Amino acid sequence: PCGYHRYYYREEEMLAHGLEEYNDPKVGTRGQQVQQTEHELFELYKNPDLDHKPEQLAKRGGAHYSDAACETIASIYGNKLSHIVVTTKNNGSVPDLPADCAVEVSSYIGSTGARAIAFGSLQPAQRGWLQCMKNMELCVEEAAVTGDYGLLMQAFILNPQTVSGQKMVNVLNELLIAHEKYLPQFADKIAELKASGVTIKDDVARELTEKGL
Repeated sequence: PCGYHRYYYREEEMLAHGLEEYNDPKVGTRGQQVQQTEHELFELYKNPDLDHKPEQLAKRGGAHYSDAACETIASIYGNKLSHIVVTTKNNGSVPDLPADCAVEVSSYIGSTGARAIAFGSLQPAQRGWLQCMKNMELCVEEAAVTGDYGLLMQAFILNPQTVSGQKMVNVLNELLIAHEKYLPQFADKIAELKASGVTIKDDVARELTEKGL
């Protein structure tokens, strides 16, 4: 039902696919693909006579979010109680998660906001995935606010997309350096990493960082 699930249920195949694109100069990484798509879009938007939706928008991701956003606005304004999937406060709609956390669920949208539709408890396998990922997110959020490197590492350990160990630490440290200008809360840790000789070793990642992507 959701394209992102394949990164967890087909992890090996998705990694192979990503590496295949990485090694093909005609395709490139997702970051490079998005960079090219946005360049083409901004060139098209220079034309004041553009009267159609550019096909490049479908490549960027979130092609139908604009429709959902407009319908949500209309439903709030007109108290239409439209059935829309939105991110809202859980409030028991998924009892396997904390009541005050954010969830993306089917809701009725009206003038008072979103009324999440109760989903009920999940089966053990799905509950395990969900709780693992939600707690990973909670660690990321607290680390983002506090600049706590230990919490950030815990998030990486929890995420099933990473393998705990030195390789994971290397990825974490290089990501911090790559996104330094966006992470002032980690300034001391980043300075410590740089002083110890940590650099961005991947050429593509370094190029994207230098371009500010």
